[in-house]
Amino acid sequence: MFKALKRCKPSMVEATRLQTVAEQTLQLVNSYNSPKIVEIVFGGSFAKGTWLKCEADIDIFVKIAAYTRLEEFEELGKRIGLNSLRHYKPNIRYSSHPYVEAFVRGVRVNVVPCYDVERGKWKSAADRSPFHTQYIIDNLDEDKKDQVRLLKKFLKGCEIYGAEIATAGFSGYATEVMVLKFGSFRAVLEEIANMKPQLGSEKKQVISVQKVDEEIIKTFDSRLIIIDPVDPRRNLGAAISTESIGRFVLAARAFLARPSLDYFIESKRIRKYVHHFDNRLYQNLLVIEFTYSKRSPDVIWGQLKKSLRALSKQLEIADFKVIRSTCITDEKKLAAFVFLLESSNLVPYCDRIGPEILMRNATDNFILKNKKNSILMWVDDEMRIRNLIKRREISAKHYLTSLLTEHIEISGITSGLIDDIAQSFQIYTGDERRIKGITIDAINKIITREPFR
Repeated sequence: MFKALKRCKPSMVEATRLQTVAEQTLQLVNSYNSPKIVEIVFGGSFAKGTWLKCEADIDIFVKIAAYTRLEEFEELGKRIGLNSLRHYKPNIRYSSHPYVEAFVRGVRVNVVPCYDVERGKWKSAADRSPFHTQYIIDNLDEDKKDQVRLLKKFLKGCEIYGAEIATAGFSGYATEVMVLKFGSFRAVLEEIANMKPQLGSEKKQVISVQKVDEEIIKTFDSRLIIIDPVDPRRNLGAAISTESIGRFVLAARAFLARPSLDYFIESKRIRKYVHHFDNRLYQNLLVIEFTYSKRSPDVIWGQLKKSLRALSKQLEIADFKVIRSTCITDEKKLAAFVFLLESSNLVPYCDRIGPEILMRNATDNFILKNKKNSILMWVDDEMRIRNLIKRREISAKHYLTSLLTEHIEISGITSGLIDDIAQSFQIYTGDERRIKGITIDAINKIITREPFR
């Protein structure tokens, strides 16, 4: 593990430089005067000492008096950040509420408002963060901090690190809690590799540093439950997608069977597997590209994922089987949906199986409903009525073009994207043109065959 740790543990030079930037930035934030500012503290992986080599962010939490109204709280938080970092081209970002981001001497700095509250009396999502920071500082020794770094780097290599909507993976705090529970990077992998299926009322897969009330656990509905030791009623696994959990299970098994540094070198893993696909899949790829007006990354990713599900459902309704799908954005103005279909073109007719003919009312209704478009209707060997009908659409490209041009308001696409898509979309199959830009990254994601063993 020594070689792997060298790839994720910052040097003393980097740590010293980061500390200097942090202290200078803290002074800037402290220079803002307001009677409602109670305290200003560091948070996140920098404060905990678990950040990855060359990947540190500095989080500064501004504790605001608990009696402050939400509108004033948000406005004050923005003013503090924008004013303090005004010489570094600050931007307002959004999570559960606004915060300010800027790059100070090449280091990303986030100034985040939170309420100054007692533990458990949360008023905003950020209120727990200072408590998280102190809990990890109090309970992680230096060796376990390195184990956290190994786990974070491993998850990054598997592309499942980060709780943001775009990734739906494991947060930094979740990795720290898992190492606290099991003691080491390898022990976490062994636990994940041996996850048991949840069958019926069988006990849920729970990771908790402390004993938790079973009644609380019953309220959680996720494949992997990770209890927040600062707030036992919060499940850190709620934001982790089932796909991310599945990838973690398979990657953990593969690593334990055959450990490799490749798991800690993201670019090498990508280069190694990116060409492991069948070129024939391109003809069954359907791509929708468009531009959108500026908005925060969390907002656009939420809109994209919701719209992706809606369009996948529309394709399925029209009998185009969606094998895999994904969305992507440069978080500036470009976005794309990519669908891998069983076939981008269908045969011109399809078979519909109806009820048994002895079910008189159901049979009559089936005949009445399908008579107009029927090519052929008959009774099969199981005494079920069957109907061969002409399809309305046989081209997935034509179908979605028509949907986005004439019926986009009822397509299920989120209202925030309707105008953007309607005004700028381009649609094509994977074999129609040379694909480039962010779309090729999305395509690689869904057609690359990455071996797990």
